[in-house]
Amino acid sequence: MRAGIEGAERGGHGVARIDLEQGCRHRNWYTRGWRLLLEAARGGIIAAARSFPERRVAAACVSGALSHWALGGIQAVGELDRVMAPPPKSALIKAMMRSFRWTMRLSTGQALVVVCAAMFATVFADWISGPRVSLTIGYLFVDVLAAWTLRERVGIAFVLASIALGSAVNGFGSVPTVDQNGLSTSVAIWNTTTRAAGAIMIVLMVATLRHTIDGELWRASTDYLTRSLNGGAFRTQIERVAQIGRRRGSTLLLLYMDLDGFKAVNDRHGHAAGDSVLRRFADEARARMRPDDLFARLGGDEFCAFLAIERGVAPEQVAESLHARLSEALRSTGHAVTCSMGAVVIDAAAAHDTERMIGLADEAMLEVKRNGKNAIRIAFDTPDAVRRAA
Repeated sequence: MRAGIEGAERGGHGVARIDLEQGCRHRNWYTRGWRLLLEAARGGIIAAARSFPERRVAAACVSGALSHWALGGIQAVGELDRVMAPPPKSALIKAMMRSFRWTMRLSTGQALVVVCAAMFATVFADWISGPRVSLTIGYLFVDVLAAWTLRERVGIAFVLASIALGSAVNGFGSVPTVDQNGLSTSVAIWNTTTRAAGAIMIVLMVATLRHTIDGELWRASTDYLTRSLNGGAFRTQIERVAQIGRRRGSTLLLLYMDLDGFKAVNDRHGHAAGDSVLRRFADEARARMRPDDLFARLGGDEFCAFLAIERGVAPEQVAESLHARLSEALRSTGHAVTCSMGAVVIDAAAAHDTERMIGLADEAMLEVKRNGKNAIRIAFDTPDAVRRAA
C-alpha cells in the first residue's frame, strides 16, 4: 500500500509538474496563477496524507483529480490566448489600412480635389480606350471614394456624373463588345438604370460603413459625461496640434486643470450635482476652444487643454483669461467649486515629449494646490521655472 501511495505521489506529482511546465510556456499571469494554486493545494494534500496514513488513498485520488482540473484550466487559458490574439495582417491588408487612414484624415476640400482628379483620370482613360473596353471599375472606384470621403449625397452625385460622362464618351446605354446599333432605346435605358442603381447601392453601403466607423471612433475617443476628448485621445492628438504650431511658428500652451471642492459636492448633493458641475465646466471650456485646440477630461475632476497661440499673443494672457472664464462658469453652478490651473508655455519646435509636458503642467497645478488653490501657475519649459501669473 505504501509503495503504491508513494508511486502515486511521485508519479502523479511528477507528471503534473512536467505537464504544467509544458502548459505554462505562455508566461502570463493566468497560467502562473493556475500553477501556484496547484502547487499550494497539492502540497497541502500530500502533507495531510503523510500526517494521516489511513487517508493516503483518498489524498492521492484528490491530488490526481486536482492535477487534471488544473491542467484543463491551463489548456483553456492557452486556447483563450490563442483565440483572443489578433490575427496577423498581410502586407496587402496593412497597405489598405494605411490608405484608409490617409483618406479619413483628408479635409472636405482635399477630398473633393482627390475625387475630381480621379474622375478626370477615369474619363480620360475611357476616352482613350474607346467603347469596347469597359472602365466601369474606374467609375465605381470614383463613386466609392466620393462616398467614403464626402458621404452618401456626394457619392450619389458622382454616380450620376459617372453615368452621364460615360454615356457622353461611349454612347448612351453602351455595353462593351456589343454592337451599339443593335441596342433599342428601352434596352439602353435599362442598362443605364441598372448600372446606376447598382452603383448607388454600393455607395450607400460604403457611406453607411464610414458613418459606423466614425461613430465607433467618436465613442472610443470621447468622455461620455462631458462630451470632451478622453485622456487617450488627447495624448494621441497632441502631436497634430504641435505640428500646426510648428508650421505657423506659434507658441504652444498646455493647461492642466483640477476642480477644488468637487468631492464635497458629490458627498453633500449627490453625483447628479457633481455631473452637472463637470458638464458646465467642460461646456464653457470647449466654447473657448478653436477648432484646432484640444480639450479633454483625463478622469474624475481633472482636465487638460492644448492650444497653439498665434504670434503676437501672450500665452499668459490666454491662460489667465481662460481661468477667469472657467471660474465664472463654476460660480454660476451655485456650488463652492473653484479651479486650480497649471500652464506650460512651450516652444513648438521643442514639443516632442508628451508625457513630460503633461507632467510639467501637472506639477504647476500641484503648486497651486499647495499654496491655497483657486489660482494659476505658469511654467516655462522646465519645472523650476514656475511662477505665479494670477
